[in-house]
Amino acid sequence: MKQPTLPLVLLLTFFLPLHAFSQSEPFSKRVVSTGFNSAWEVVYGPNDSLWVTENKAYLVRRVSIATGVKTTLLNLRSTDASINFDETTTDWPQGGLMGLVLHPNLYSSDPAVRAAKPWVYIAYVYNKGTCASPNGCFYTTKIVRYNYNGNTLSSPQIVLDNLPGSSDHNSGRLVISPQIEEAGGGLNDQYRLYYTIGDMGAGQFANQNRTQRAQTLDAFEGKVLRINTETDGDSGADAWVPDNNPFYNGTPISGRDYVYTMGHRNAQGLAWGQVNGNYILYSTEQMDKTDDEVNIIEAGKNYGWDKVAGYCEGNVNGYRLGTTASANEQAFCSVTANNHQEPIFTTFTVPASGMAALYAQSDNSQWPTIASSSVDFYKHGKIAGWQSSLLITPLKKNMVYRIRLNANGDGVTGDTISYFRGDGNRIRRITISPDGLKFYVARDVGASSNAGTIMEYTYTGITLALQDPRPTPERPEDRIRIYPNPTPGRVYIHGEAVFAKPLRADLCDLGGRVLKQTQSFRNDFEVDITSFKQGMYILQLYDGNGRPLRTQKLVYFR
Repeated sequence: MKQPTLPLVLLLTFFLPLHAFSQSEPFSKRVVSTGFNSAWEVVYGPNDSLWVTENKAYLVRRVSIATGVKTTLLNLRSTDASINFDETTTDWPQGGLMGLVLHPNLYSSDPAVRAAKPWVYIAYVYNKGTCASPNGCFYTTKIVRYNYNGNTLSSPQIVLDNLPGSSDHNSGRLVISPQIEEAGGGLNDQYRLYYTIGDMGAGQFANQNRTQRAQTLDAFEGKVLRINTETDGDSGADAWVPDNNPFYNGTPISGRDYVYTMGHRNAQGLAWGQVNGNYILYSTEQMDKTDDEVNIIEAGKNYGWDKVAGYCEGNVNGYRLGTTASANEQAFCSVTANNHQEPIFTTFTVPASGMAALYAQSDNSQWPTIASSSVDFYKHGKIAGWQSSLLITPLKKNMVYRIRLNANGDGVTGDTISYFRGDGNRIRRITISPDGLKFYVARDVGASSNAGTIMEYTYTGITLALQDPRPTPERPEDRIRIYPNPTPGRVYIHGEAVFAKPLRADLCDLGGRVLKQTQSFRNDFEVDITSFKQGMYILQLYDGNGRPLRTQKLVYFR
């Protein structure tokens, strides 16, 4: 059989060192403001300001980007006596004061529009109950709407209270829909709130014996909730519930009526993006030891926790997930009624062959999970190659990751690329400026450097045209996933049913010589390269008609 020949340009790219996939674009940086305890949410507000929640101090601040001057808009410790704990407690609720979002009217240049709906929404943990390991630490959480006037937030109105809270996995990210959404029949159309609430840490640490409810529809834990921004005329609690939520029945109002999606562990990242004119809600979610997820949030879907982590490839089968003693991912995903939704990306995945060593490692800092804490969508056509990218922050790393979405926004193409390295870990939030040239990064008070700060990174390179370029057609290679890379020995290939079978994977050396060939009639299969020497290889994937689908460099290490 004639061996394939690779073009010289492609071969040269495979000799590039691994750090070629870290930041290459130029940025300047400066500290905007310091002394936050700790900045949890950072929202770009009107008049070039940043709106910040301090999770332990329970303060809402407005920060001047130009000067760094802080204005305290709300001190919850002074106004809400139900916050019956402080940051020195050993069973501190994870998060504390968490999500914040501004109603779109506040961005209007018309004073009458701003005055009509001057609303700011915040989410926070309050009311500490019992905390006895291993049965669980129990708190309560609520979402409250305030009026913004001048330099104060006032007139609190409870949107939803008596949400569960915990010392672990409260999630707490709060966003608002980018456009007015229909309620059905054209009645009560309005903006909606989307709120992530975690599984309360059920199955680990102080919550080891806490009941896992991520798969319980009529419970708040482990969900994304969808809530009205204003009452819709219904009575009682129903006034804040969109009547077209996927599980709504309203008789009476209970947890299921608020549920938009279920099966989540700890989704701290939530951001809207727009691709090809379509709005998409992206989420980043912390898994346990492997498979931190990037998801597209779609109404009524189940994201699998604690039956699945990452893809349904079975890499964690037989091991503990949350309160599931022995996972069987395919058994869950194969049940149509479960309506399972796979992630579009994971950061990062350990294959089945590495699970024994991973579960034997008790130091979670050594696990490949990055503890993703926020996500933002880059929509602009300013920086070459950046349009329709997701920027993801990790708590465990001192960098920000960028992943490029495909032309439809429903998959990932290319490698992860790291930015803003070396300025400290515990990165809590990244926020992109409206002009697409500045990036605001908040670090926790416990960060390895720049603790309790918000930093500004400004792109200083050549900018593209102001308008966004036209989207390019989706390529076949955008519908393929090859992971993990670098790999400790087994490479997993995820294709789609549209490709003719059998799929063929050729493992080549850098000269293009085929060293191993693997064929499969399934969309998902693996290539075992444990018998090869460590180093760099080329993996070429073909469909059943011999058409090339993907060519990718592959780094093998033991």
